Amino acid sequence: MNRSRLLVAGATALVGAGLVLAPVAAQAAPVTTASSSTPGQPGAETTSPVTNVTVRHFPEYVILDVDVDRVTDLQVLRNGEAFDAPSTSDWQSPSRPGHFVVKGVGLDEEDLGISTVGGAPVYPVHVDFGQAAVPQSFDRLTERQIDRLARAVESGRFDHVIEYGALPGATVSVTTNGVTTSAVADRYGIAKVAVHFRPGFNEQSSVQTINGKTSVPFTGNWQF
Repeated sequence: MNRSRLLVAGATALVGAGLVLAPVAAQAAPVTTASSSTPGQPGAETTSPVTNVTVRHFPEYVILDVDVDRVTDLQVLRNGEAFDAPSTSDWQSPSRPGHFVVKGVGLDEEDLGISTVGGAPVYPVHVDFGQAAVPQSFDRLTERQIDRLARAVESGRFDHVIEYGALPGATVSVTTNGVTTSAVADRYGIAKVAVHFRPGFNEQSSVQTINGKTSVPFTGNWQF
């Protein structure tokens, strides 16, 4: 069984510790507003190391290019809490910007922040997500599950239920060989979608929709 995923235009790939960036579709003006926040804990830094943030837009996410004036350890905040935003820098070189990859949560715009792990004042960043307001939906199959699926299809069992990661309450629609099926993600962000495979080549794409907004399709194929 061969499984491949054909990424849509504008995608990136993590290669080792670096990020390969696709051509930029649009670039917002740098955010230059200074923070008036106070440090979050006693003994924290009294000034933010962030000197500038530029927001770059891609169909699947936005990238925050962050300039700093000293060696630091940064994190992105949403509603005051740090969240998973993959970074392509160890922030050890103030001479060049680092990058955070931020996915939307269904909102057109958000006010985020950047701070240090040690609690420096928050540097505010306003992000207009545009097309990236809703992230792509991916299947949650492990390698072991993929092997079991392949054996099942090869033995003639073509109907299966696949779990997709999505925003809670979003509708995930999966098109397999031209036939679309869908399911709503539960409060944990899991949508269980029924799909029908066939022997040989199976073309597949998935999208999620929430609040009237639909993600960029995630496309690929299965070869059984």
